[in-house]
Amino acid sequence: MTNKEIRAKALSHMEGKWGTMIALTVFKVTFIIGWILVEALLWLLFEHFGIEYSFTPAFLFTTHFGRFMMAIRLLIVFFVVNPESYILHRIFLDLYAGRNYSETRRYIQHNTRAIHPRATLSMALPMMLRIITLLPLLVSSYGIYYWAFRRRADALTTSGLFVFMVSIGFTLVWAGVFIHYSISLSMTKYIMLLNPRANVFDACDLSVRIMDGHHTQYIFFVLSFVRFLPLLLTFYPVFGIEPYYKMCKLAFAESIMGKYWQDKYPAMIQRWNKYAR
Repeated sequence: MTNKEIRAKALSHMEGKWGTMIALTVFKVTFIIGWILVEALLWLLFEHFGIEYSFTPAFLFTTHFGRFMMAIRLLIVFFVVNPESYILHRIFLDLYAGRNYSETRRYIQHNTRAIHPRATLSMALPMMLRIITLLPLLVSSYGIYYWAFRRRADALTTSGLFVFMVSIGFTLVWAGVFIHYSISLSMTKYIMLLNPRANVFDACDLSVRIMDGHHTQYIFFVLSFVRFLPLLLTFYPVFGIEPYYKMCKLAFAESIMGKYWQDKYPAMIQRWNKYAR
């Protein structure tokens, strides 16, 4: 499918559902703003009592209190943000498919112990794999920064110049590797959304196989939304653009996954309604 066909399909699936989608986006934006306000209030509170509190790497990674706060944030991300993000994406998938999302939400709420760990892992594992892949790029980027800005030109030796040039070359090559690998994992989320019982490692492997040969298509699909960036600066269009983008991504994922686009939730919910109540 072309990007134009994907957008047209997404819009057709959004008919009569704009209110629900905007409400879901309001919930997401409210959570983000609430987190920012809590961080700001904590900073003001600690400043008032003369306790050091900042967001600099030196504070976050070298002080006991900074590491403690980072651990708290990570726990919130893993056990609150990731499961809620999974549910939010699942509701959008139900809206896309024209199904009653309230049934799915009830099913997830009554099977929290089985679904939440997988939901958390399905959101966290691809992110962790991307971070691991990003680390060599960060190291080589620091090498460029160190030899270009930290060392004086007259102190740049032949070996230093060699390391500097190698850092530039490695950074350019690894940036391509990182982008390629990140795109390869892009279908993992949808595989897990369609089948919560799937193994997340198998989902990552399947995503890599599904995306083989579709990386350029994915890049052009994402770039087609760059024109909306100026509108996001005015804030309010976010509530319309965010649902539109999510539905377009669902249409794109459906077209790419083909025979693998098989939603297991309806059958699982039907069995649950029959035997679990």
